[in-house]
Amino acid sequence: MKMTRRTLLATTGLALALPALGASLPVYRRSGAPISERVRDLLGRMTLDEKVAQLCCMWMTKVSIVERETFAFSPEKAARVIPHGIGQIARPSDLAGSGRFQTKSFREPEDAVAFVNAVQRFAIEQTRLGIPVLFHEETAHGLAVKGGTSFPIPPALGSTWDPVLVEQCFAIAGRQARRRGVTVGLSPVLDLLRDPRWGRSEEFFGEDPYHVGQMGAAAVRGLQGTARPIGPDKVFATLKHFVHGMPQNGLNIGPSDMSERTLRDSYLPPFKAAIDAKAAIVMPSYNEVGGVPSHANTQLLQQTGRGLLGFQGAYFSDYSAVGEIAELHGMAGDAEGAAVLAMRAGVDADLPEGSSYQKLAKLVQAGRVPQASVDAAVGRILALKFEAGLFEHPYADPQRAADVLNDPQAVTLARTAAQKAVVLLKNDGVLPLDAAAGTRIALIGPNSVKPMLGGYSGWPKAAVGVLEGLRQAGANVTIEQSDGVWITPPLAEGVRPEAPVIRQVPAADNRARIAAAVEVARRSDLVVLVVGDNEQVTREAVAAVLPGDRNSLNLYGDQDALVEAIFGCGKPVVGVLLNGRPLTVNRLAEKANALIEGWYLGEQGGNAVADVLFGKVNPGGKLAVSFPRSVGELPAFYNRHPSADRVPYVEGKRTPLYPFGYGLSFTTFELSAPRLAKDRIGSGEGFSVEVEVVNTGKRDGDEVVQVYVRDLVSSVPRPVLELKAFRRIALPVGGRTTVRFDLGPDALAFWDAAMKWVVEPGTFVISAGNSSDRLKSVKLVVV
Repeated sequence: MKMTRRTLLATTGLALALPALGASLPVYRRSGAPISERVRDLLGRMTLDEKVAQLCCMWMTKVSIVERETFAFSPEKAARVIPHGIGQIARPSDLAGSGRFQTKSFREPEDAVAFVNAVQRFAIEQTRLGIPVLFHEETAHGLAVKGGTSFPIPPALGSTWDPVLVEQCFAIAGRQARRRGVTVGLSPVLDLLRDPRWGRSEEFFGEDPYHVGQMGAAAVRGLQGTARPIGPDKVFATLKHFVHGMPQNGLNIGPSDMSERTLRDSYLPPFKAAIDAKAAIVMPSYNEVGGVPSHANTQLLQQTGRGLLGFQGAYFSDYSAVGEIAELHGMAGDAEGAAVLAMRAGVDADLPEGSSYQKLAKLVQAGRVPQASVDAAVGRILALKFEAGLFEHPYADPQRAADVLNDPQAVTLARTAAQKAVVLLKNDGVLPLDAAAGTRIALIGPNSVKPMLGGYSGWPKAAVGVLEGLRQAGANVTIEQSDGVWITPPLAEGVRPEAPVIRQVPAADNRARIAAAVEVARRSDLVVLVVGDNEQVTREAVAAVLPGDRNSLNLYGDQDALVEAIFGCGKPVVGVLLNGRPLTVNRLAEKANALIEGWYLGEQGGNAVADVLFGKVNPGGKLAVSFPRSVGELPAFYNRHPSADRVPYVEGKRTPLYPFGYGLSFTTFELSAPRLAKDRIGSGEGFSVEVEVVNTGKRDGDEVVQVYVRDLVSSVPRPVLELKAFRRIALPVGGRTTVRFDLGPDALAFWDAAMKWVVEPGTFVISAGNSSDRLKSVKLVVV
């Protein structure tokens, strides 16, 4: 790095030790000054064009500031394209906008650091005020870059029911991001998984407001730390997406027409928990909420977000969502009109290209956007830059950036997370397999070889699929593999899995694969059948030609035919689901000897599956989302109102295939009925719940103790069950422990008929167990 005098003054703070120089520094350059004073001083020095630049971003347009052949940053081009600087750059580690984006998505790690540093050097040394740049990356389940650690997808992390583990995973993602100069992580996603037809299901922790809130707050703590300002190995968290709700027909960006009560009861609590964890940024959703798109929804962003929830940070738009106010929703005639509405609602930054906010200078001059609105938005962006210390320390250290990608503890954590995410859905005793028995295993299925990482993933240094995991287990078994079917045709090496248009597999080709798989199964003692989704059929649907939402939850393509053919072989079958959404796997549930849900388990997924199959690990995960029996039973979430199930379908009563909170073990546990310290309390009092847990089986294992509440009589209808506490514990064989939960009055509170947050006197049922359908209860009276 070239250390000019200006760089020294701007980045080291050493000038403060020199009285003659320090006295002449402007306030915004003084690292010891309060952030509010630094923001005020810098705002007062900025032109309107410089302010507008801070509200804009570059992603695909990065090609305009790099050399065509090398993709190296070009100061000369930047001086023409962004003479006033830029607020932030999206995904600096990718090659977006270049012809190589589809086949070589990511820069090499050292190249990414060089690019970040070059951009910062330009911003600091070649723009008038030397304002550094924010960089953001995707961090949904690990840093999505080449070499970043890939953890299990959020539904799998949710299935761990382990907030401490989730915090550790996001801490790794944040550390890997920050050491390469990134200061904003685009996570956690706090949407509720309540319509699994939606391709974005793979981004969500689960269906329950409390559970998702706990996972989201843990992710914020991991990315940001537990206090503000953030530390040198931390990044700002971005809460997504405020508020998607449950889109019509399970289609991405579809309207979410919910009542204010539903919004407050279900969809706001996860955001409240994460905001209370001091999250810095909120990203509004694409869709309509209460009939108004989120990015133009003043009621949602101001009265609800800032007023009701107390959010004081910055609103960053979802990608191109400001422009869609005009282009999709028809609320404005052009980008200028969209910018006016978004600024009025309080959107601070226009991601990813600033296409609409580039018009702001003209709009301010025309009186269509108040100068004060621009200043407020710029102030929030600058405050982030000051808090992150970018004015003093803008550059990444290439060696530290490389070292953090070689951390063996990150690999160990990825494996632990994958192990804890596995949910055992069924087992007739076939599992765990005896590694010394010399068993001939037929490993069959479209997901049996390739590591399944899921969307918003990077390229980890080493990823392990199920076949490799079984082989590495060192077991005394014989493994013969067959694909059985292809879900979609394999992609060329290096092609981004979430981008290509879905191509269908010829039916005749899959019939031949099924026939070959049947022969393999017949030669075996046991079949491990690995089916589910892939990243093309479960993904965010960003365009009509790139769908990701479904009208069915059956196994996609010819997988159901494969399942039937394998069952016809008469061999024991262990089903393994690797998928991004809950699936209606009724035949597997009925006929398989054992069935496990793995979701996409990240880079160590194959090892984790092998660890469970051979009993090295006793599965202890629990479903964070209900599995329906058919798509016609949606929504299937557990915490419905009493009237939702008053009458059955013609086909029978609606019950889930597998309920929320469900998961088996290789051992057994006995949970006592909940014990209350007092059975009568006042409306302002908290209460404690104790549950005794005993490992009554023959293996050490994990159990998740879950506490639910039901208000029997209330001024408005309340759900039949509401999760209010949980804890994952480990117990040895014969081990016994008492788990205590101390709950505050809010555990019994709700929005009453007058939309007041109250605890009403009456009788509450307090239930505890290891699944939403396996509970023991006592009553608590509130006077």
